[in-house]
Amino acid sequence: MSASNHTVDSGSSSRSRSEHPPSRCYCNQVAPLRTVRFNGGRNAGRAFYGCSGWPDSCGFLRWVDEVDELRDMEDKLMEAATENAELRLQIDQLERRVRELLNASKNKQEQIEELAIESDVMRERMYSAYADRNSSSSSRWIW
Repeated sequence: MSASNHTVDSGSSSRSRSEHPPSRCYCNQVAPLRTVRFNGGRNAGRAFYGCSGWPDSCGFLRWVDEVDELRDMEDKLMEAATENAELRLQIDQLERRVRELLNASKNKQEQIEELAIESDVMRERMYSAYADRNSSSSSRWIW
């Protein structure tokens, strides 16, 4: 587009500045929000960010709708990254809980094994005591 075919309005638009944070041009200057104003063109009324030095400028131009799409994608990416971080945290917490439960299970298994050994020892003592009692009671009645 040549400068003779269109004009640029850098005044206020129906969109607020908070909806469109300032972009920077290739000159590293804030690129103001502008609107294409010319009759009959397909971009008439289309908002864009352009170099503040226009028409003698670095040539920076970004259409607002494309910037909005990019920012929407960035927002979605940020939301996905946040959700991913939250899920990673949940996974870490669940893995920690699984380790705790495995340790508790191992401790319970060790306790069961100790109780089984104690039970075997008690059973052996009981049989031994029973056997001793039977052998001593039978010897008392023998004459």
